[in-house]
Amino acid sequence: MKIYCISEDHIWRADGASPKQLECGRIRDYLNAVNDMKKRDEWKTTGKGAQFMNVEQKYYDTESHFLRSLGTDGERLIYTTFIDGVGGVYLKDPETGDETYIAANLQADPGRISVEDGKCCIDAGEGAFERHIAMLDMRSGSIDQITEGFTSESCPCISRQDPTKIYYAAVGYAQNNAGYVQEKSASAICVYDSRTGELSDVVSDKEYDYIKPSDTVSGDLYYIRRKYEPMRQNTNIGKDILMFPVRITKAIGGFLSIFSMIYGGEPLRTGGGNPAKSKNKGERDLFVEGNLIKAKKISEAQENGDEAVIPSEWVLIRRSPDGSETVIAKSVMDYKLLPDGTVIYSDGTSVRLRKPDGATEKICRLKLANCITVL
Repeated sequence: MKIYCISEDHIWRADGASPKQLECGRIRDYLNAVNDMKKRDEWKTTGKGAQFMNVEQKYYDTESHFLRSLGTDGERLIYTTFIDGVGGVYLKDPETGDETYIAANLQADPGRISVEDGKCCIDAGEGAFERHIAMLDMRSGSIDQITEGFTSESCPCISRQDPTKIYYAAVGYAQNNAGYVQEKSASAICVYDSRTGELSDVVSDKEYDYIKPSDTVSGDLYYIRRKYEPMRQNTNIGKDILMFPVRITKAIGGFLSIFSMIYGGEPLRTGGGNPAKSKNKGERDLFVEGNLIKAKKISEAQENGDEAVIPSEWVLIRRSPDGSETVIAKSVMDYKLLPDGTVIYSDGTSVRLRKPDGATEKICRLKLANCITVL
């Protein structure tokens, strides 16, 4: 069994104690081309002539997260990218490194990909909100969109029990009269039946998000459940008004203290520490899977052993055909369900394996491992 995943915008093989990084040919070629252009254009933006003409340096994007998702097709990996406003889907032989493209000029940002029984399904979108499910022809690279509307459908999974069905997660948006998004709904698990063209909810609750569905041949449905976080939090206006002067005073004091540390090397208050450094030592905001969560520093979690950075409220659920639910694992960021019931999952710090009998073991340490897939 060979386990692959994405971590820090790179593909990794993660079935051993020491993960090994794989190169993405598409991203490598793009970065090489950008570096060549930088060298060719360097004379235009440097020197006294450029300064006299006030010529600005051209911006080249080399820092974005270009790698979008990872999947498998037989003994090959499939990865998706979004570079310079263009999406692409590529096949990669992890043993030889050979690559070929399925689609290299998509006018959309490609996301998760699912291949089953010779069919390929993908989610893709444009802008910050809309994403939709589509079938991808792996020979021609053409896309046939399935869902539509001002919604976000993601993480499609072609059913193992019935390949004519596709499970996915769906979020709806509410707009005001000016067309601006005011709120989002909780994420629900839906299913598309290609025989009838019908879309229907499978699991939904206004208190929880349900994401990343996957099923078994026997009909068990797996998904991650997490607490729903609305875009707008309820606030206490009266309390905010009373605390306004205090918060302004703290903000001004903090700014002056940081200013003093930067330019004077000393805090304003004797015995005071650097507020910027002390803040970094505590909890930090971590943006994972579209949610802003409180998580300890990954480096600290690794030093403390196997402590997960993903909240324990993110649980992997198994739903039986009769509707009963069983919690399989906690602090789950991403997972891969194997046909025999084995689950490979990430808790944000490590990649772990859960056997059908419930026994678990750590495979390796890897930061925020996502898009876990297995050859």
